[in-house]
Amino acid sequence: MKKFFFTCFIAFALYFIMVSPQAKAADYPVIQSGQKIEGTLGDDDRVLYQINVKKPSYLEIKPTSYSSDLYFSLLNEEQDEIDYIYGDFGDAASTTPVTRTMGEYLEPGIYYIEAYSRGYDNEHFKYHFTATVKDSETSEVEPNNGSELAMTIKPTQKPVTAQISWNDSTDFYKVTLDKPGKLSVKVTAYMQYMNLQIYDANLEEIADWDDYYGGSKLTSKVKQSDYYLEKGTYYIEASKTYSDYTGKYKIETKFSKTSNNEKEPNNGIEQAQKLTPNVQSVTGLISWSDPSDFYKVVVSKTGVLNVHMTVYQSMNLEVYNRDGDTLLDRWIYKSSNTSSDKWSTSLNVKKGTYYVQVFGNTGLYKLNVKVPEMLPKSPKAKATKTKVTGTTYANSKITAKIGSKKYTGKSNSKGAFSIKIPTQKVKTKVYVSVTTDAGTSKSTKVQVK
Repeated sequence: MKKFFFTCFIAFALYFIMVSPQAKAADYPVIQSGQKIEGTLGDDDRVLYQINVKKPSYLEIKPTSYSSDLYFSLLNEEQDEIDYIYGDFGDAASTTPVTRTMGEYLEPGIYYIEAYSRGYDNEHFKYHFTATVKDSETSEVEPNNGSELAMTIKPTQKPVTAQISWNDSTDFYKVTLDKPGKLSVKVTAYMQYMNLQIYDANLEEIADWDDYYGGSKLTSKVKQSDYYLEKGTYYIEASKTYSDYTGKYKIETKFSKTSNNEKEPNNGIEQAQKLTPNVQSVTGLISWSDPSDFYKVVVSKTGVLNVHMTVYQSMNLEVYNRDGDTLLDRWIYKSSNTSSDKWSTSLNVKKGTYYVQVFGNTGLYKLNVKVPEMLPKSPKAKATKTKVTGTTYANSKITAKIGSKKYTGKSNSKGAFSIKIPTQKVKTKVYVSVTTDAGTSKSTKVQVK
């Protein structure tokens, strides 16, 4: 009995080996790219041809059939169907053959082209075809199918040529910024649909070009977007949108450092950066990971608080008092036909501490505040042909302006100053101002005597 079961087992194993398509893979004829293959099938017949793809490529198959009931399929190494031509030879006949084309972007590997018939009445199925492997000439580094395998690119990266294929649906790229700035991402797609997403180091999504579409194999679709980002590591993911859409694309980046001089962190009232009225002007950056900036303004005299901004995109600005009450809430709109817009507003304030918050769209802005009542008083001055003298605040910078020329000096510990000037004509106008920690005064106008 044991001998009987052993014999049955051996027979079953031999049968499996003989009929298994995978086992007989070595028996399938291997064809070359561009080679013309001819054949004839009988009723319900089937034949496979092996073709090897050595580089990321586009495999184009162009079959010609002399029968309406002939079918072609492209299979992977496990003989799962990738693409097919079913019922597309409807008008084919022995004297009027029909040619069709199918193709797919593929990664290196072994593939099969299957021809099979679904005919009756002892019909014979004549056909011929060519299969052409076209190198995609990619420059991406595989594998790069996840963040841990991401291909490293430079912040300013020349175009990388890549492909989304039937068996490689996702590509990741890693870019590291050593300073805050603007990262421009440009994609040239030669496919109808694709997705592109941008993530931070924790894989939180920053942007999603959902269903980015419009390209084709021969006509590209270009899209570019800019992202203001902080220093750090970021990932770009290019992926397949729908299972049927594959193709080539090029991706490139350009990075420009921003000129912001704000002091981070300044993301709330407790962290607010001090902004001295009449003296300081700050260039700030609203980015994806830093969406809000706060500034602390100390007003030493009751007066008018003037807020001035230059915006390069529309933004929000709010002003609060020390208790957190909102005194001003304004949406600052940038018109589309200018590179930047200047905006100003004013409000009456009492002596005290105030906070300015900037938030909204990402990008650069410039901000300064002025309280005229806090400016130093104009100096007392007089001018001769060769010097300007007078009194003002002690140990302060003095500026004498004659025409477009400026001459500077410093007051002594008692506030007195004397500035030498080139010999001037009588009645020449001289404008004299003083600069202290509270700002620069209005000018005193004097004439040379």
